[in-house]
Parts: sequence; C-alpha cells; structure tokens
Amino acid sequence: MKINFSNIIIAGLTLALLFSVRQCRKKILRESKNLSTLTDTVAHFTNVLGTQTAAIKTLQLDKSLLNDLIFKKDSQLAALTKSYAKVYHVIKYKTFTRYDTLNVVYHDSVPCIFRRNGMVKKPWYRFRYTADQKGITLDSLSFPNTTTIITGTKRKWFLGKETVFTEVTNTNPHIKVTALMAAEVNLPVPIYKKWYVWLGIGLAGGFLLVR
Repeated sequence: MKINFSNIIIAGLTLALLFSVRQCRKKILRESKNLSTLTDTVAHFTNVLGTQTAAIKTLQLDKSLLNDLIFKKDSQLAALTKSYAKVYHVIKYKTFTRYDTLNVVYHDSVPCIFRRNGMVKKPWYRFRYTADQKGITLDSLSFPNTTTIITGTKRKWFLGKETVFTEVTNTNPHIKVTALMAAEVNLPVPIYKKWYVWLGIGLAGGFLLVR
C-alpha cells in the first residue's frame, strides 16, 4: 500500500487548525466573562439560613493574567502566595464589624457624681465612651478587617509530593480563626476535551485519506 504523506500532513494541519480555533474561542469567551466580572459589584442577599450572604462573580485567569491583574497590584497578597507551588483559588474580602451601643450598668452605684466621655481610635478598633456613677456606655464600637483565603499546592522540596492547602489570613491581629474546613470538588474532564481524543481523530482522518 502506497502511503500518501501529503494527505497525512493535510490531516495533521487540519487537526491543528481545529484545535487552535477551539482554544481561541475558549480564550475569547473567558476574556469576555472576565471583563464583565471586573465591573461586577458585591451583591447582598438573605440566604436559606436567614443570614446575610455577599456574592460576586469569579475571575477565571491563567497564571500570567493572575500575576498581571492581581499580584502586581497587591504586594501583600503576592507575598502570601510565595510559599505555594501552584495557586488554585484566591479570595480577598473586607469586613467592618460595628456595635451601635453597648451599656454596662453597675450593680452598685459609685458614691460620687461624675461624667467622663471621649473617643478611642486605634488602627484595629475604635469607639466612643461615656462613663458616670451609674455605668459605662460604649458607642460606635467597630473592628475593620481584611481576610485573604488562598488555596493551592505546597511541597517541602522541589521534587517533593504536592499537598493541597488552604490558608486564611486576617489583617486585624485581634481576630483569630478557631475552626477551618476546606474541600475541593474535582470535576472530570469531558471526553471530547481530552487531547488524545483529538489526536485519535486526526490519525483516523489521515488513515482514511490515505486509503
């Protein structure tokens, strides 16, 4: 049987073209979604538990875009990811905890009449206060905080086994994480997205053209 190498080459080039078009369409679609995500704002709603939930669209970035759009603009976040071999997910959010009024009433009144008021303003907490012979009132007690959640793989040395870790970091030193649970859902890759399926299609097409 005489092998027609030109047909094989044509089949291979056709396969490469189809694969390139498919990858290009995926990239354009991802970039379009990311453009709308960058302009998305935080939405708040009451969930099924009756508590408040904040939600926003998620950026889908490759390593290069993650570095350009996120890490180059946030040196602290970039520093936190240095220990990771691969970064899978990055979440960063700000919270502002506030109590309008807290009253502490003395069981026994102080045997003198006085009144003091003022304001305490620190980087990680602030409040106004009023104290008299009956008790203490704290007003506008607040705690700002920024939380960063990073999920990725780490290894002890260059060729060591990779282990998936999730780290939660708070900027407010008075906030401590007391419990943490992390899980990742591994979705199977559809058969039509696997590279060897496309390779098989190309080889079969080339074989048919030869015959």
